[in-house]
Amino acid sequence: MSHPQDNPTGPLPRRIKLEVAILGGGFAGVYCGQKIAKTIRRAGLESDQAIIVSDQNYMVFQPMLAEVAGASIAPRHVVNPIRLLCRGIQVLRGKVLHIDPFKREVRIDTGKFSAGVILEYTHLVLGLGAEIDLSRVPGMPEHAFVMQNVGDAMILRATIISRIEEAYAEKREDVRKRLLTFVVVGGGYSGVETAGEILDLLHESVRYYGGLSKDDMRVVLVHSRERILHTLGDSLGDYAAKKLRGRGLEILLEERVRAVTSTRVYLQSGGVIETACVISTVGNAPNAAIRELCDSFGMAHEWHRLHTDEFMRVKGQENIWAAGDCALIPLAEKPGETCPQTAQFAMRQGVRVAENIGLHLEKKPLKPFTFKGLGELASIGHQTAVASIMGMKFSGFIAWFMWRSIYLSKLPGIDRKLRIMIDWTLDLFFPRDINLLSPRYTKLLQQVHLEPDDILFNRGEPAFSLYVVQSGEIELRNEKGEVARTIEEGDFFGERALVHGGGYLYDAVARGRTELVSLSGEVALPFIQSSRRFRRVLSKTTAQGSAEGEIEAVMRKLDPAVLSRPVHEVMRTDLATLKTTQTLTEALNVFRERRFSIYPLIDEEGKLTGALAREDVFDYLKRKDVANDTPLSAIESTNLPQCTGTCEVREALEKMIRCGRYKCFVTDADERLIGIITVMDLIGTGVGETPG
Repeated sequence: MSHPQDNPTGPLPRRIKLEVAILGGGFAGVYCGQKIAKTIRRAGLESDQAIIVSDQNYMVFQPMLAEVAGASIAPRHVVNPIRLLCRGIQVLRGKVLHIDPFKREVRIDTGKFSAGVILEYTHLVLGLGAEIDLSRVPGMPEHAFVMQNVGDAMILRATIISRIEEAYAEKREDVRKRLLTFVVVGGGYSGVETAGEILDLLHESVRYYGGLSKDDMRVVLVHSRERILHTLGDSLGDYAAKKLRGRGLEILLEERVRAVTSTRVYLQSGGVIETACVISTVGNAPNAAIRELCDSFGMAHEWHRLHTDEFMRVKGQENIWAAGDCALIPLAEKPGETCPQTAQFAMRQGVRVAENIGLHLEKKPLKPFTFKGLGELASIGHQTAVASIMGMKFSGFIAWFMWRSIYLSKLPGIDRKLRIMIDWTLDLFFPRDINLLSPRYTKLLQQVHLEPDDILFNRGEPAFSLYVVQSGEIELRNEKGEVARTIEEGDFFGERALVHGGGYLYDAVARGRTELVSLSGEVALPFIQSSRRFRRVLSKTTAQGSAEGEIEAVMRKLDPAVLSRPVHEVMRTDLATLKTTQTLTEALNVFRERRFSIYPLIDEEGKLTGALAREDVFDYLKRKDVANDTPLSAIESTNLPQCTGTCEVREALEKMIRCGRYKCFVTDADERLIGIITVMDLIGTGVGETPG
């Protein structure tokens, strides 16, 4: 969707000049932000000459997301406000839209109601993490849950508990099995930890649901490699698989998901799993802004991860640095290898980037990134973990205790550390919280009531919805307060601003008591973009928003004497009409003999009742209940503006303006059709000429 800064007639974005701009609120960005305030002060600059940009105003401690999904810890305990973590520097919540390394500018979308921000930087730190892209597996984007943010973990937790509640009430055996089957895709750290936590939640909750047992619960882990947690080595990966299988987890190795529906997972091998809950921990994709930067400006990259030197400068750039998931940083003392995408590397990379920027400002030698990694850990649930630390391998309870101790020490903020310790302690003595807390989302379909003269929206405001008038009328008024168009009962509006962006062109005011149905653009836009028929219908109405300006331009091109002439002097009379009593077969014969896009529809007395477009008739023919002798009165007709033959051309054009049309039917005093006037026929017409 477009934004205010994309509209050349809208407000200009705010410009901020800075020494250092840090993009990304993950481990790399936040740890860089914490350090940068001190390093630039040592170089003689104020700390507010640095800014960190994140699409959320908090940092998520992702290693603990699985425990949020498993109801072990509270969601708010794994997030920290970036403004508290990065004190001293500026913090901006927004989405990175475009990076221009030549102009040294970054364009930020800060929300629909603001004009956005353009950052002018001297040094740029790219800490934008990966995005989720599930599109490679059909059905995955629509039906799979992900584990990227705290909101994802909360929704998954609520879904798991909801499925148990539904299964408890369901007596059909096949449906109950499907409801209690959970499929986790991906056998890396996130997938294994999530599967382990789901198992714990199910096994601990089942005792509160009479009639259900552990045997009814099924958790399946699908992994494409020959063993899970392959980076930990064969022995620990096999140990983890053995422990998880012993607790009931089904592990399908060297297997891939081919497709997903609302009730099934189709495997590459041909197998099918009946399930109502799929969790994907795979499908990482490069950040869109980084992808555009690589493709548009020729940055050195591999799969859109930026190549850097040992000092973490992007290759070929003196003032652009990269850290975290978007960077390929040489791994110390291992030629040809790059740093893994883990939290322990990202946080240290962020710190070293901040130090090197400070050294660069002080004109001192830069320090290479030499961290090699301390080890890796993974919790597999039930107070069990696996770990490989400084060459030594641990498993079981000791590894689990080490996992908790190490991650607790890395968790930012003393208050969060204390809260997590309390959560973990209570978890040892009390059952998990199985409250079904589903966040209330904004309704996608809403009823809107307006009193007379109530304003629905004003010119320039961003578009959120498509509106349909149930009763009453809406007037679209221009900047002068003049009525440009009246939306009557059954008509819709707001689609132009949704499709094209840039905000509404008119004020929308209720003419009387009015009832509307509002459909969120979040739903309307995908329908419009994926349906050719929707686009064809809306292509006519989206033009109505700009019809006034276009026809005013036509008026200025017409001879003023033409505008004052009566319509009957310039109208066309060679019309191909259809009668409401005619059949579809007769209409098709007319179509073959007289080729027009739209045909006036008249009754037996010759009075105008509406119009039929060729495409509307053809669409109607596709219905199964339609016969060749079906009368045209059964087809919903289109209303075009109409005027009398005695009115002036100017009045006819104004009617077209109000209706957003370029044609107007002409009738006599008894509403009998006598002709048609079109904008195109009037162009080039002079005094004494009749359109041909």
